[in-house]
Amino acid sequence: MHLSHSLGLLLTLSYSTFTHALPSLSPKPVSSPHPLPLPVHVVHEFAKGTFVENIAVRRNGQVLVTLVAPRPDLYQVDPLSTYPPILIHTFAGYTGAFGIVEVDPDVFYVVVGNVSLETLVFTPGASSVFEVDVRPFNPRKKTPAVITKVADFAASTFLNGATLLSRERGEILIADSGAGAVWKLNVRTGATTKIIADDPLLEPKLGSKPTAGVNGIHIRDRVLYFTNSNFATFNQMPLNADGSAAGPATTIASEVAGDDFALDAKGQAYVALNGENEVAKVEVPSGKVTVLAGSPQDQVTIAGPASAAFGRTVLDKKSLYIVSNGGLQGYTTGNFTVGGRVSRIDLGLSGYYG
Repeated sequence: MHLSHSLGLLLTLSYSTFTHALPSLSPKPVSSPHPLPLPVHVVHEFAKGTFVENIAVRRNGQVLVTLVAPRPDLYQVDPLSTYPPILIHTFAGYTGAFGIVEVDPDVFYVVVGNVSLETLVFTPGASSVFEVDVRPFNPRKKTPAVITKVADFAASTFLNGATLLSRERGEILIADSGAGAVWKLNVRTGATTKIIADDPLLEPKLGSKPTAGVNGIHIRDRVLYFTNSNFATFNQMPLNADGSAAGPATTIASEVAGDDFALDAKGQAYVALNGENEVAKVEVPSGKVTVLAGSPQDQVTIAGPASAAFGRTVLDKKSLYIVSNGGLQGYTTGNFTVGGRVSRIDLGLSGYYG
């Protein structure tokens, strides 16, 4: 069921709708070497059963998060205050909002589609991408963001993570987790191309639920880094300028059951291990894996981490924000220990924004 909300109504939401924890207003870098596990600070906790899927950080420091449940929503969260999150848009006609990527300043692109969290089955051919222009967005003046559909992907299986390929050309890459492929979208023309396929490291494990091969994807120095959720690998693939493969993919690290991730300024990866309730650092190119926070037995600290992004202001540029869904098992059993969250880990180093 999809509910429509006005921005005016959202501004009157009571604090009882959400659970809050006050973050430090000036995160301090942790010392090196880092004592493990690192502290995890809760920025905001949604109601139980809220599946927070992905994250992007605006230049002004505001955090955008996509939801798969209870509705396919896009929220803005202020990471340095206790104000309740503000609903930007509900993508009616879909059941989940997935990857999100910025192309022009404050112009984001959100991947949406249809999935059953009870059966972990996705609807083939139901994915689309919408432009979300938050430049005019002003909750105080009740000025909404501008939402425009860019493209449908009738030939896709399940579109998921997304990354910027070329800001100048307006091109992004999108992981097709169900097909083991990568699509290219020109956000200015709406042209779509299945640009990478037939590499075994992209492919899902048939019969798995969910059927999810390539998942999170990010580009640095014309190299595509990606997780394969079913095979629990973190991988890399050289790219041509047009986004096509310049060579076969190779595995950097194994036994990394990653969802999405973030890269730091040195090219190291910080991976959300969704089913393991952990966040891990993967060193590139050595493949050394270090669990920074959480554990499979811990159903509270980072329950079901799904994605990560670095802060972008002087206060939090050395902090990593993590979104989590409250624990995957809850969506089949109906029992949740915590709600979906936005959390923060202070790393003491800056992130990479291509």
